[in-house]
Amino acid sequence: MLKIKPVTLNQLAQLQEISRQTFLDTFGSDNTTTNMQAYLDEAYSTKKLTKELRDPNSFFFFAYSDKTILGYLKLNVNNAQTEKMPQNALEVERIYVKKEYKHQGIGIKLFQKALDLAKSQQKNTLWLGVWENNPVALKFYNKLGFEQIGDHIFQLGDDPQRDLIMEKRLDPNRIF
Repeated sequence: MLKIKPVTLNQLAQLQEISRQTFLDTFGSDNTTTNMQAYLDEAYSTKKLTKELRDPNSFFFFAYSDKTILGYLKLNVNNAQTEKMPQNALEVERIYVKKEYKHQGIGIKLFQKALDLAKSQQKNTLWLGVWENNPVALKFYNKLGFEQIGDHIFQLGDDPQRDLIMEKRLDPNRIF
């Protein structure tokens, strides 16, 4: 049975491990080893993840089956968002599932957690950035009702990449 629970500071090592593993699995084959390593070292450093875990405007969740971590979710509100957005917005910064557990509905369950948090935080808009060259993620977010509203640069090492900024307005009467 799948359970989704908040990540604690005591789970920093597990968060760092799954963050690096899933990012590398997702984007490693499309990027240079040097750029990947530079990004992994910066984005998932102990110092940076500790700061993010302590930020009251950022939320991390693990998806578990028994004691096995299958994936994770990172959400941001208010000034923790990576782009300037209205106060009624919640950023879905990361939804990652380990490659051996993909296509089992875990991403949808993590997305449902994002919806639940948005409602509890009284947010009516979800948004995220997704790499323009990630067709699997684009299909997933389009299926969930996200629409492109802009773009921004995502810096991966020395490679500036284009992320599409996608938004979903929440209807309190619907789940998706």
